[in-house]
Amino acid sequence: MRIAIVRLSSLGDIIFCMACLQVIRRHLPGSSITWFADSKFADILDHQQDLDRVVKVDLKGLKRSFSWGKLRSEYRQIADSGPFDMVIDLHGMLKSALIARRIGRKTAGFARDAAKEPLATVCYDRTFSLPLEMNTVLRYTKLAASALDITFDESELMEKEPFLFYAEEDREASREFFVKEKKNVILVVGSTWESRNYPKEKFLTVVEGLEENVLVCHGSKKEYETACWLAERSPKVSVLPKLTINQLKAAISQADLVIGGDTGPTHIAWANNVPCVVLFGPTPAHRIYPGATCRIMKSSSVVREESLDKNDFSIRELKEEDILSHARELLA
Repeated sequence: MRIAIVRLSSLGDIIFCMACLQVIRRHLPGSSITWFADSKFADILDHQQDLDRVVKVDLKGLKRSFSWGKLRSEYRQIADSGPFDMVIDLHGMLKSALIARRIGRKTAGFARDAAKEPLATVCYDRTFSLPLEMNTVLRYTKLAASALDITFDESELMEKEPFLFYAEEDREASREFFVKEKKNVILVVGSTWESRNYPKEKFLTVVEGLEENVLVCHGSKKEYETACWLAERSPKVSVLPKLTINQLKAAISQADLVIGGDTGPTHIAWANNVPCVVLFGPTPAHRIYPGATCRIMKSSSVVREESLDKNDFSIRELKEEDILSHARELLA
């Protein structure tokens, strides 16, 4: 059976969706699986052992610099990859639904009450109503499993195997920053929303409370400035070089602990069963599963998935001593 999954962005959401691959492979071992993702984020899928192919589409690049030639090239790449027996749209937007419709003999996606853009549902042969209040990883996996008539147990997700991979050479970019005499802790200090970011002053208190080697990753100028601010104030802190997605996977997978907000790099740690403390403020804490290697901290604000408030800065109320308590427990 030829299966295609469409989830174009973003980094964290693609990671949440990837958890379904183990379930599909376990129940349909002879299937061929292709993933369609935007080229900006698609490297997170590199070296994925459950995928037969990744199609990297440059829709964001096309939007930034449109030309008819680029549009025809992207269309040909998409059209030539099909047809598939089943295409599952885990994105729920019109652009992803149109891709699914073009390449699929049969298509499936979220129902109108659950899709990001209800108009997308006209492109699906089958739709499934899965509430936003459901655990996000479970929600995506249920859609994929329902489309393929798979019955699975939630424990398959809660007891997952690590599912993000990289090449050996990807380790070299960060190898020199890791030490053997102490535990190595990576801080994720930024995200696309300022309100998702834990204050740098409080991160500094966490750093000072840990007698470990602390590394800070960054992907933007502002995140780099925060990393340098921490390094200037604590000799325990080293600033990692700017890493590619595959190099970031390699670095995080070598860490003893990751601390960060609701953003892609932190979720890399969750995906690979690396001990992590995940800090939630304006977004719902039910996005991932807590467990033996993952501690979730959520602010007191009440969050509704369908109406997230970018001005909710309640993450700032999370106490440094509580983060340290979880960190020490996981490091022990």
